[in-house]
Amino acid sequence: MTMTIYKLLNTQKFIPVQFFIFCTSLVTAFIFFTSLFNWTTTTSANAISKKLTLNNDSFYTKSTMQYKGVFDPMDGIGFDFEKYDISPFPKFQDLEKLHVCDLSVDKLKPRTTPAKLLKGFHDCVDPLFEDVLIKMEPKNFSLEICKIIKKCDTIPEFTNLSIDEFPNDHEIKWAILPKCKEDNVMVTLGIGLDVKAEVLLSRTLPNTTFYGADPIIQPNLQMYSHFGGKFFPFAVGKDAGINRFKVLPNQNKKTREYTYQDVTTIDVPYFFNNILKLKRIDFLWIDIEGGELTFLHYLNRGNQFDKLGITVCQFNVELHPDFWPNGYQIVFDFIPQILRENRYVFLKPLETTTGVFRLFFINVENQECVRKYIQ
Repeated sequence: MTMTIYKLLNTQKFIPVQFFIFCTSLVTAFIFFTSLFNWTTTTSANAISKKLTLNNDSFYTKSTMQYKGVFDPMDGIGFDFEKYDISPFPKFQDLEKLHVCDLSVDKLKPRTTPAKLLKGFHDCVDPLFEDVLIKMEPKNFSLEICKIIKKCDTIPEFTNLSIDEFPNDHEIKWAILPKCKEDNVMVTLGIGLDVKAEVLLSRTLPNTTFYGADPIIQPNLQMYSHFGGKFFPFAVGKDAGINRFKVLPNQNKKTREYTYQDVTTIDVPYFFNNILKLKRIDFLWIDIEGGELTFLHYLNRGNQFDKLGITVCQFNVELHPDFWPNGYQIVFDFIPQILRENRYVFLKPLETTTGVFRLFFINVENQECVRKYIQ
């Protein structure tokens, strides 16, 4: 460039005006390319910094388990973790003294039998269905079932089962603890920023493996893995792919505003059979804001779980017929079918809001489940 200017200055055709224009153009070009270089460098640095930030555990202060907001919370506040100082049930010491399970034979002196449970259950529930519930329209069936069958919770056959409650911040899960010592499997479908019940179960039954799935990664990942659970960052439903679910994004506990999002979904049979490779699930807790209605029938006899040899010993489910197209009809078909099949008995009905209610189901058909939890 110096030589070019030198030659230009020594030509006869050169005049001061031309020299001024040349210098101005040179300065402008220099400023442009300098700005372009700085912008490119800054953008690249920010991208690298952002990538490192998203993968940096230092954004979580592990002493307080307080979320720092790497992932933008919906309400601008985010979720504050608590260290749950939860003690196991007093009966935990008794559970530690239990003998090792032998699920190949019945106990000599069982506390009860499936036949007795089914008889007591049907004696109470059948008249209520035949005289009242089955005559209702599907929507009224879901709206009235909790009030009508609630009284059946007190039959002796249920009270003898020693059903324990595991409270979350916003609900109660139910479980029958094992009557012998063996490794257990627990699956949570829909964590929903609340794991107190799982923590209590893990303290009470430390020989339990926990699997949890939720499409909202944070803070559910931190919460579920905090007590040793294995977290899976996707929704679980009937069809694999991208599906719209009602989800609870990262937010303060007091906010609790649900929103609809398109989320990655794994179908339930593939999740249980191919990913987790399970054949028996001891405890299954389902709360996925209506998505459960797409695969409830998998629990019925002859459906997908039976074809894969998958057994569920007991499960809690929150049913959301009001959230799902044709949801009331699905529930209206599912529960009477459960009654006819005699595979499960159900109790602990609780309406949480209009068109949403919870039930607890106990498997009285599978011999291993019966010998481990009922006898």
